[in-house]
Amino acid sequence: MAAGLAAVEAPAAQAAATSTITVDYGADRGPATQIASGFLHGISATSPAQYLVDGVKVRSLRGADHHPNLPSLYDTATYQRVSATGANLRVGLYYYTANPSSPYRSYRPGDNGNFSTWTTIVNGVMSEAEQKGYRVNAWIPWNEPEAQWGSRYTTTYFQAHKVAYDAVKARNSSYRVEAPELSAYNFTKLQQFLIYCRDNRCLPDVLSWHELNPTTTDVPGHTAQIRSWMQANGITPMPIAITEYQGSSYGNPDAWAAGPNVRWLAQFERSVPNGLEDALTSDWDYIGDDSNFIATLGNSADKATGTLPKGVWWNYNTYKTMTGRMVNVTSSSATTVDALGSLDTGQRRGVLLIGNQTAGDQDVSLRLNNASALALSNVVHVRAERISNASTLSAPTVVFDADVTLASGGATVPLGTLPGNAVYKVLVTPATTSAPVTRYEAESLPMTASPGLAGRVFTEAGASGGAAAALDGTARGQYLQFTLPVSTSGVYDLRAVLKRLTNRAFHALYIDGVMVGPPQDGYGNVGYYGTDYGTVSLAAGNHTVRAVAVGKNPSSTGYVMVFDRFDLVRVG
Repeated sequence: MAAGLAAVEAPAAQAAATSTITVDYGADRGPATQIASGFLHGISATSPAQYLVDGVKVRSLRGADHHPNLPSLYDTATYQRVSATGANLRVGLYYYTANPSSPYRSYRPGDNGNFSTWTTIVNGVMSEAEQKGYRVNAWIPWNEPEAQWGSRYTTTYFQAHKVAYDAVKARNSSYRVEAPELSAYNFTKLQQFLIYCRDNRCLPDVLSWHELNPTTTDVPGHTAQIRSWMQANGITPMPIAITEYQGSSYGNPDAWAAGPNVRWLAQFERSVPNGLEDALTSDWDYIGDDSNFIATLGNSADKATGTLPKGVWWNYNTYKTMTGRMVNVTSSSATTVDALGSLDTGQRRGVLLIGNQTAGDQDVSLRLNNASALALSNVVHVRAERISNASTLSAPTVVFDADVTLASGGATVPLGTLPGNAVYKVLVTPATTSAPVTRYEAESLPMTASPGLAGRVFTEAGASGGAAAALDGTARGQYLQFTLPVSTSGVYDLRAVLKRLTNRAFHALYIDGVMVGPPQDGYGNVGYYGTDYGTVSLAAGNHTVRAVAVGKNPSSTGYVMVFDRFDLVRVG
C-alpha cells in the first residue's frame, strides 16, 4: 500500500562505505528475456512444487535422456511438465553411461577404434525423442570433456564430437548441436576445439561451457574474447550457452547465495551483446548418483521437500517480472554490490535487483534517472524489499514503501543497510494516491472452493465491509476462487486485504490460470493487512482469480485463507 508522499532532494555526499546504484531508464539495453533463468536438472514429474515453477521464468532446462536418479526428459510426465513451461530443452546424448539397463553402459566412444557403436547410441536417443514427439532445442554430445577425457580431449573426444555431429545432422539438418560443454572457460581449449571443427566441418550450432565458481567470473570478458577470436579466424560466431553457473562443490551454500547470484544475473545480461543465448544455474544440492534426488530448480527450493523457496528463489521470481526492456544499471562498487534492472512502459513498472556480494553489511543508495515514464504527476512509488540469504524464506521484508517526487526526472532513495549476501528487490511504479480504484468486497464476489471444501462468508468487525470470505483449508493445493469483473481494459495494480492468522496458508494467486505476483505468507499475529500482487494487464470482462494454498509457514498450524477485499488501482 502507498505510504505518505516523500519529496526527495538531489543526492547528498555519500559516506565512503555506501554503494550507489544508478538506474538510467533512458538507456535501453535490449529486450528483457530472462536470459539467465535456466536450470540444470531443475524439474521432475513431481518436484519442485508447481507454484515454484510457475513463479519463475523457465527459459531453458538441461536434462537427461535416461538416468536412474536424475529427472529424465524421456519420462513422459517429466517431459510434459517441463515442456509446458516453454523452456528451451537441452538433452545430453551421453547419459546412456548412467543407465544400468543400457547395453552400451561400459562403452566409451572410440574404444578400440570403434565409433560405430557411438553412432548407434546417438541415433537411438534421437529416434526415441522423435517417436514420442518431443521437442529438443539442442543435443549435447558430451559433458565436461576436457575433464572426463583428459589427454584424449584433442584426439578421441574431438573425433567423438564429429561422429555425433554428423549423425545428428544426417538425421535432420535443422537439429542443433551444442558443444563442447567445458567444465570452465578455457580460451586455449576452446580455440583447439573450434579450429578442429572449422577444419572438419563440425562447428557446433551453440558454443557452450560452464562458469562454476563461488564468486562471479568475468563472463562478459570471456564471451567477448572468444567471439572476437572467432571473427578473426574465419568462423561466424554462433550463439553461446553457459549451461552451469555459480557454486564450487556439492552441498556448498555458495551455489545458492542470493546476493552473489544477482551479480551472476547481471553479468549474463551484460554478455547478451556478445552472443549469449542462455545461462543455466548449476545443481549442487545433489550428486548425480544420489537416489534421494529431488529437483529443486537448480538449488532454488528446499532440499528436504521441494515445496518451500530458498532466498535465491525470490531473485528468480523477481527476475521473471523484468519484462519490457533492460535498462542501464551501474554500481559505484560492482564487486561489492551489483544490480540489474528493467523498464516495462506497457506494464507501468521498473524492476530492480541489488545484491550484496560480501559477507558483511553494505549501505546502499539508489539513484533513479529518466524515471518520468513511470510517474503520475511527477511522482513515482518505490517499494524495496529485502531478500535474505535463507535456506527457506516465506516472504521478503519491506524496508521502504513510499511515494517519491522526481526532480528533473530523477530522485535518490537511501535504502539503508543491506546485510551480507542479501538482496534488495525494488519496484518502481506510478504513484497511486490519486489513481482511480475499483473495490470489491470478497464476500460479494461469486466464489467457489476446492472439491470437498466450501468457501464461506463470515461476519467480523475487523473486515472493511463487516464480512470476509474464507477457506478452512486442510492441505496444500486447496484453493478459493473468485470471479472478478473488470469494466475497462487497462493496467491495474492488484491489491488485497487479508486476515493474518497463526493457522494461515502460504498462498499463490492465479488470474485466468497464470500466477501473478509473488506468493504471500500471512502467518502472524491476528489482524487484517494489505498485500500488493503488482501490476497486471486485464481486459474488460470477467476474470477467474484463484488463491491456492501452496504451503504454510513452518510455524503455521493450518492452511486457512481469509480475504476481505480486492482493489484494482488503475495505473495505465
